[in-house]
Amino acid sequence: MKVAGIFLAAGRSNGAGASEGSQNRAGAGSAGAAMLSELETCGLAPLVVVVRADDPLGWLPPAGKAENMRRIETCLTAHLGLSFSLRCGLNAVASLQPDAVVIAAADQPFVTAAQIRRFIQAYEQHPELDYVTSAQEGLLMPPTLFSSTLFGGLQELDDEEGIAAIMRTKEYKGLILPQESVQAFTETGLPESFGEYSREWSVRSGNRQ
Repeated sequence: MKVAGIFLAAGRSNGAGASEGSQNRAGAGSAGAAMLSELETCGLAPLVVVVRADDPLGWLPPAGKAENMRRIETCLTAHLGLSFSLRCGLNAVASLQPDAVVIAAADQPFVTAAQIRRFIQAYEQHPELDYVTSAQEGLLMPPTLFSSTLFGGLQELDDEEGIAAIMRTKEYKGLILPQESVQAFTETGLPESFGEYSREWSVRSGNRQ
């Protein structure tokens, strides 16, 4: 089973969470670097990092053993909204025909590799699922694993609907795992883009019928 990754690092702040002074230092201790390092230990292939055209990429941690799996995808339309960055990432992995993709936001440094592996393990055990995600106090947020059955729907989303629209659709079957750490939802590094991701991704699970 092939699971790819899309790392949305094209938020409104440059450098995926790195401060302006640290953007040009490879491996700077930014939110984005921490999250990317976790993802790169999960066997996601490829792991597509979606960035803006003006991102100097100085925040990227050394690839190490993940060098052959990491791909940088410059999204020229990222400034138009999250859905455009998402399409860039989906287009980048489409030719490899993965069974599923893990989509993560760059500003959640406390999300762990163990959490991502739980998603993948759950999907491997239940391949009929359309998505696997987690919740804290009923709030669904990234990262989320989406089956290839949802790639078309994700491609068609706009910023008014948001990714949460997928999870509201009754025809799709999803698994919501309990969030192990409240820190995973701590806003760090990218307050503006985090708000954007939160609005466009989250949905109270109690609203799902």
